[in-house]
Amino acid sequence: MSFSTIFIISFLTGLTYFLRRFLGDCQLERPLVLGPVVGLVLGDFRTGLEVGASLELVFMGAQAIGGSVPSNVAIGSALGTAIAITSKTGLEGAMMVAVPVAVVASTFEMFAKTFCAFSVHLADKYAEKGDWKGISLMVHAGNAFHFLAYFIPTLLALYLGAQYVTDLMNAVPANIMSGIKAVGSLLPALGFGLLLNNLSTKEFMPYFFIGFAIAAYIPSFGVMGIAFLGTAYVALYAFRRLNQEEEA
Repeated sequence: MSFSTIFIISFLTGLTYFLRRFLGDCQLERPLVLGPVVGLVLGDFRTGLEVGASLELVFMGAQAIGGSVPSNVAIGSALGTAIAITSKTGLEGAMMVAVPVAVVASTFEMFAKTFCAFSVHLADKYAEKGDWKGISLMVHAGNAFHFLAYFIPTLLALYLGAQYVTDLMNAVPANIMSGIKAVGSLLPALGFGLLLNNLSTKEFMPYFFIGFAIAAYIPSFGVMGIAFLGTAYVALYAFRRLNQEEEA
């Protein structure tokens, strides 16, 4: 992998998170988006899409709620996809790299948030003086630090560690790779479990099981059919709550 390619992947990894601080939470750093983008840069869009979709299931429950710092899915997805494509190890290689890397890389975002905690106090001092340029400088400094917290680790990992990870993957015995593949197949269930743990309520859980039963026993109905049913129910629920509030 050339340095220019490494730089582009690292830049895009930082940019996907950087943009959320200007455009709102567009979810551009999610594996389902970043995986295909990395695959496109490396000339293997199909593998990037497959890896990104699989990692999305794994990290579906990794959401920043409040001040929490979940696994860094952007760095994990970028490195996992890049290693899977360059080493020709596919999803097994991506799982082996992405999951532990995402956990370790969350520390970089913690450093960025710590920096922002100090920059906010400086912004308050500028606000007391009515210095809007100083306030803007502190805001953009925090944004830049978050970008670097994603860009630099990805750049160093790809530049210094890609070949080592590739050699390690090639040295792993076939039976161990089979075990990793089996564990990887279970990780989507863990991702769904983490998601349900955050979102489940007594009011909506029956509908989850209804959708599961439809998917399990009526295969011809398809995921899109269940998605349409879910969307229709959400619309009916929202309109009903709105009418109740207006009547009250």
